[in-house]
Amino acid sequence: MTATLTTFPLLSFPSRPAAEEALAETLEAGVRDAHAQGRRARIALSGGSSPEPAYRAFAAKDLDWSKVDIALVDDRWVDVDQAGSNQAMIERAFASATGVTIFGMKLPTASPKQAEAELDDVYRALRPFDAVVLGMGPDAHTASWFPASPDLAACLDPQSPATVLGVDASLAPVAAPYPERMTVTLPVVSEAQQILILLFGADKKQILQQALEAPVTNAPIKAVIEATGARCVALWAE
Repeated sequence: MTATLTTFPLLSFPSRPAAEEALAETLEAGVRDAHAQGRRARIALSGGSSPEPAYRAFAAKDLDWSKVDIALVDDRWVDVDQAGSNQAMIERAFASATGVTIFGMKLPTASPKQAEAELDDVYRALRPFDAVVLGMGPDAHTASWFPASPDLAACLDPQSPATVLGVDASLAPVAAPYPERMTVTLPVVSEAQQILILLFGADKKQILQQALEAPVTNAPIKAVIEATGARCVALWAE
């Protein structure tokens, strides 16, 4: 499938708070649907500074948080008490969501590669996710799928049996100063019921447009869009 901004759902909002609330409401609806089906809701979230207000708005929703599992899409290989930890941001954003279960990626092992097997078991038990929230970097990466990474092909393999992979991001300038990462693979994202991409600024909109016309190896975000079709929606505001 070839995606364009005319076929790929890109929802524009008048302000960032409006886009953040829309994301929160969409996630809330997904949780309520899961609970109505008599099961736990399972959501995978990306880090970074942009989505934290949206996560706080989501955490403020009146939900049975004891039946919600939140996992990370990816994280830097740093402890939760160190700068750069996506897990720390998620825990901070969901401090008001009493009873929620948060699954981190950083394990007490020397490297992400050494943690793959143990973390794969954890994420395999959580699949499939009701919703996955992604961002996009200035190099059109998403999750920890960097164009310059030697692990990119393995991350984007649609037939990969791996749920998570340790990533060497040392050749990706935007990943500095955190060259070691852990990330979910494309099959984990592509099987989710809904994929939401949160984007802010005219530059990100332009990068997305260019990504849709670029090879996947140069613009990993395109792999998600092509694999998921209408289940993938971008929420954008200036």
